[in-house]
Amino acid sequence: MQGRWRYLAGLVGLLAVELVGLGLFSKGFFPYKKSIPGFASPADRPVDMRQIVQEAKVGSAEMGRIGQEAEAQTATAHYGRLVMMVVDALRNDFVFGNESAMAYTQSLLRTGQAVGFTARAQAPTVTLPRIKALMTGTVPGFLDAVLNIAESDSSASLQHQDNLLWQLKTHGGKRINMFGDDTWLRLFPGLFTRTDGTSSFMVTDTVEVDVNVTRNVRPELERDGWGVTVLHYLGLDHIGHLAGPRSALMAPKQREMDAVVEEIHGIIRQQDARRQELDPAAKPTLLVLLGDHAMNELGNHGGNSQLETSTVLVFVGQGSTQGAAQEHDNRDVLSALLKKEVAQVSLVPTLALLFGVPIPKNSVGVPLSEMLAGCADAERLHLLQTAATQLFGVVRANDAAVAAVDARDVARGRSQYAAVRDCTHLETDGGPALQCLFEVALAAHARAASGGASDAAERAYYAFMERASAHLSQAFSGYDVPAMGAGLAVLGLAVVGLAVLYQCVGTGLVHLKSRRPAVRVTAAVLWATYLVAASSSSLVEEEHQFWYFWVQTLFALRMVTGGGVWRTLAQMGVFRAVRAWNQTGQQWSGEPADVRQLLAAPQHIYLLWALATTTAVLVGASAFRRHWHHRSTLWPRVWCVLVGYGCLCALAYHAERAHACQSLGAIGGRLCTAACNLVPADVGRMAQTVYLTTLLQVVAGCAAIYKERPDAVAAVHMAAGDAVVGTMPLLLLLSRPHNFPLFALFLAIRELFSPPSQDAAANGPQDTTALRQQYTLLRPPRMLILFSLVHASFFALGNSNSLASLDLSNAYAGVSRYSETAVGMLLFVANWAAPLWWALAALADVAAHAHARRVSPYALARRLAELAAAAHLWQATALLAISVVATLMRSHLFVWSVFSPRYLYQIAWFVPFYLVCGTLAPILWLSVAVALATCKRNMPYILS
Repeated sequence: MQGRWRYLAGLVGLLAVELVGLGLFSKGFFPYKKSIPGFASPADRPVDMRQIVQEAKVGSAEMGRIGQEAEAQTATAHYGRLVMMVVDALRNDFVFGNESAMAYTQSLLRTGQAVGFTARAQAPTVTLPRIKALMTGTVPGFLDAVLNIAESDSSASLQHQDNLLWQLKTHGGKRINMFGDDTWLRLFPGLFTRTDGTSSFMVTDTVEVDVNVTRNVRPELERDGWGVTVLHYLGLDHIGHLAGPRSALMAPKQREMDAVVEEIHGIIRQQDARRQELDPAAKPTLLVLLGDHAMNELGNHGGNSQLETSTVLVFVGQGSTQGAAQEHDNRDVLSALLKKEVAQVSLVPTLALLFGVPIPKNSVGVPLSEMLAGCADAERLHLLQTAATQLFGVVRANDAAVAAVDARDVARGRSQYAAVRDCTHLETDGGPALQCLFEVALAAHARAASGGASDAAERAYYAFMERASAHLSQAFSGYDVPAMGAGLAVLGLAVVGLAVLYQCVGTGLVHLKSRRPAVRVTAAVLWATYLVAASSSSLVEEEHQFWYFWVQTLFALRMVTGGGVWRTLAQMGVFRAVRAWNQTGQQWSGEPADVRQLLAAPQHIYLLWALATTTAVLVGASAFRRHWHHRSTLWPRVWCVLVGYGCLCALAYHAERAHACQSLGAIGGRLCTAACNLVPADVGRMAQTVYLTTLLQVVAGCAAIYKERPDAVAAVHMAAGDAVVGTMPLLLLLSRPHNFPLFALFLAIRELFSPPSQDAAANGPQDTTALRQQYTLLRPPRMLILFSLVHASFFALGNSNSLASLDLSNAYAGVSRYSETAVGMLLFVANWAAPLWWALAALADVAAHAHARRVSPYALARRLAELAAAAHLWQATALLAISVVATLMRSHLFVWSVFSPRYLYQIAWFVPFYLVCGTLAPILWLSVAVALATCKRNMPYILS
């Protein structure tokens, strides 16, 4: 007993060390981005080049200072009010595409009353970092994608960072109101005058979440005194998460958003007309329709695929009607907008210049030339000079080698690159080339101010700004390399410690006496190839291919080294169907080549629900089959009924959400309605009933173990076996309906493994055939196959190493109020449902073999400790390898789009999966089972 506790204490200590290493490395790898402190002011605006040229002519420095002060105080505003309508996940084809239902918005674009763009967002494409980008003009840190989920977290606040809303309120004198996604309230505390926030994470709500915004539109816009109104609609994004962009709900939602655009446009036109009648100098109102990010063909987002980053940016208002219809034929104007790409961060300098406020200090955006086209040449050049000067300030802050540039010195030919007309001799995109381009632009502006052509200066300014913006968007302010190094050292120490523990508790890595490897060749090769694959960005994106290959390879090796041929062939066939179910990764993302898209087609709705119902029936049948020999006793029967009713509630929950009863016709609809009448009427109650039945299963299972009073090994066998079947209703509830049949296929693969008694006999001492002796090291252990299925099943559900594949649709099942803990737990279980089931199956397999061989409790405990040490040695090695790769690739082009999401996924594999669900929870549950089994005479037969 003391030895077992010593091993357990050693494992817990090493896992604590690993957590420390993970924390240190994450602190260095995911630091918040540095930014230029402070807020921009009108005094930062550069002196107009016309003033500098005039000053040079008259030779008066005093005149220059006066001119600078005058310019700082008289910035021209082209608009007086702003309505910013953000539609979450508004992809460009939802407005510009042929299948768009936004007819009014399209008519504005066709007739030239609005200017549209495809705004290119940058990863991570989730709401919080995208709002940051839209208001600061910066590229947010990747850790903001994690903070996006934590509604109570305030560390991502922009309260002390320069942003457009602060500039509009402070230097524009605007009163700002916000209605919609409460992420804005977290980012800008105290900035808004009137608010009505809605939670952005109740994705099951597609109606009320938008009604709560629209109800404020007319009353608030008809109030006097407002300057900026922000509206953030969430319903379209929620539809995407629930049913994808091709959902039948998408077109009505687009028409709803289009009606809001029409209503806002009508209100501001009437108000502007009245205001300009009373005051001819009154500035018009600008309406901006945009999306914070887009969505892929699954309805998810977070990654950097073209579909996820292609969002909408439309300007509607007087002065923005600069004739799109004149540039293109009316029939082609919308299709042209699908390809008319600009950076999303360009919104910030554009609006700052149009409203006459300073550009936020850290902005890396480039003002949109189409929106400045209505300005006079001299004014437009000064606006471009202002934007270029601000952008050059960001360049200098990020590169100490770049010298300050004085526009007066450039105008007088005294600067470093005064005599240069182009900078092609400087090949690098670094500081010297950008400084050269900036000075060339200022020199061209000086020539234009002296009577030269203004178009050359405009081109020079845009050449500098576009190149500087691209450079700054890819640049990173730096890593905490010492913290990363310390984290790597601690992780390495944990790996060594786990290897020693594995050597002590089980067969180990080597036989100490013979000094030969104890690890099977297949396990060693799998481990080595995985470490190599972790260093390739393509293989990180396509990791599912690695696991699919290895599962089939292990099945084949098991067959040729003496396994059951027909059973293994059947397993390979079933797994081939599993592999074809969901297309994942980046290479074939969204391609119509998987079973999921077949089942999602409206004409196959009967097939979808027939398969889902069959799966639920099979799970219930598996429960009754498991306890058929105990059918005369109470608690096993109660347990079976709970499993069956839980499956019914899970099926009814998804049917009700998808309105399946109305879509299945007469017979199917009646059967569906009859089934739904057996469960609570509210979908939230249905989900809560599944949670309750799962909890009651645990109680019934404990009661059955207590009543039967088996030995400790048999108790573990009963508890683990019950968990494999008993968790299925919960896992089905948190999975999408098209993935239900995958769990039936998983059951089939598990059943096709040879029975424990037969497998124990086949591997007994009497089995000494020449074939087995020859291929002993090649034969993959059964646990290795189950381990590979754990990882392969994660991708089989449609997951990947991209944040875009995170499925939020069922993370709120039964949750009436937002709770970070509850939603976080459900989010994890929903996305790791298949790996969790296979982990339980592996535990049950170990217990079944121990029960069949009638081993002692000590032998079973030692076997479980050995497997725990092996599993943690694997994941610790993987975590260390990915940490090393992330360190080496920290300057790689794909560090934020590929390696950073992969690291976040590895953290999820380690902490909630291997540590909590794979170690702590089984220890607790099996300890309770053993305690109940051994409590024979100390308690009365209460449950008899």
